[in-house]
Amino acid sequence: MLRLSTTIVAIVCAFALISNASAQTGVEITDSSASSNFPEGLSFTMTVEAPGEVDEVRLIYEIAPDGVQATAVPDCTTGAVSSCRYDVGGSEGTILIPGAEVTYFWRVTAGDETFESEPQLVTYEDSRFEWQTVSEDNLTVWYYNGDEDEARGILTAGRESLDSVGALLGTTVDFPVKIFYYDTTADMQEAIISAPGEGVITRGEVVYSDTAMVSADSAAGDITRHEIAHIVVRQAVGGPFGVPDWLNEGTAVYAQTEPLGHQQTALDAAIESGQALSVRSLSSFSSGAGAGQVSLFYGQSYSIVNFLIETYGEEKFAELFAAFREGNSTADALMAVYDFDQDGLENEWRASVGLPPRSVPSPVNVDEPAPTEEPEPDAASGSDDDSVVVIVLVVAITAVIAAGLAAVGLILARRFG
Repeated sequence: MLRLSTTIVAIVCAFALISNASAQTGVEITDSSASSNFPEGLSFTMTVEAPGEVDEVRLIYEIAPDGVQATAVPDCTTGAVSSCRYDVGGSEGTILIPGAEVTYFWRVTAGDETFESEPQLVTYEDSRFEWQTVSEDNLTVWYYNGDEDEARGILTAGRESLDSVGALLGTTVDFPVKIFYYDTTADMQEAIISAPGEGVITRGEVVYSDTAMVSADSAAGDITRHEIAHIVVRQAVGGPFGVPDWLNEGTAVYAQTEPLGHQQTALDAAIESGQALSVRSLSSFSSGAGAGQVSLFYGQSYSIVNFLIETYGEEKFAELFAAFREGNSTADALMAVYDFDQDGLENEWRASVGLPPRSVPSPVNVDEPAPTEEPEPDAASGSDDDSVVVIVLVVAITAVIAAGLAAVGLILARRFG
């Protein structure tokens, strides 16, 4: 009985300390909540009471699994009772997709006191549909149309990709993975981030490292395998490092049962006409897939990945990803594993499909910019005075060019920053 009495006293004292701490701050959050407002994002609301003027209110939030902690200043009313609101995801600056889990809390400063609320968790939901789920181990498919057998087919395809690509790259995806399975690309469009260009249809997308968006319109199983492969690639490389786009997308197409028909057709036509893209241009999707060459980009990226695996083996291919995980550039990673760089890879692949070596040098590697050579003076040219005039003109022209480049750089920074 004495032991029970002592325990009760301790609990009462603890509550008294909490009450005293709350009284000392004089700040009380009487309401805190968040709600989905698809497709506009999440709305966070809070009501705070304080004995005096509230000096500052901050919303602190983090979007799992890839986000970092962010701080926002909400719109608040004034007075002893203040209502605050902040919307996340309603602008291009914040990426929210269905299934995103956001942890948040409020920080209120009044006078010399700062009070923080307990962390809360909210999930962003696509509220247009009544979702159901099927799961296996760490993989879950969310679906709203069709029957469970169809959803389980997508689950099986995703599981195959997680396991086979994981084995290929020597990595394991051990965290929960979500697939949102939409009935049409039109339904999916409001839920994804990318805005496809003219003639391009987005049937799948991975934004967060744990979530794939898939449309049921066509080849849904292979689209699922493709998108899940991207999740495995991210896990294999990890950290802030990445891989060239041809390797990322080529591996994802390799995870399919076969390339999509238009991808193979575009590759065959490019080989037949001698219009295959360079490996260096394939390193960036924006350059490799320009001018209506999206299908060729995917088809050729797959062909290069398939060439590496078939010629040098899966073990070497896993070593390539390990080299990228260590932070190596494309040239250094290829050289370390295969003893050739991008140009060497290109010509070996070209030989494998019956194309001659590329005769025109590829663009300079962005990882290894060529040094700028200063012009040497011509000893046979005019007098010393003429030389001085030439030097002055060169300096002036150089200054003008430098100013122009700086202006262009500022414009680009503002456009893409």
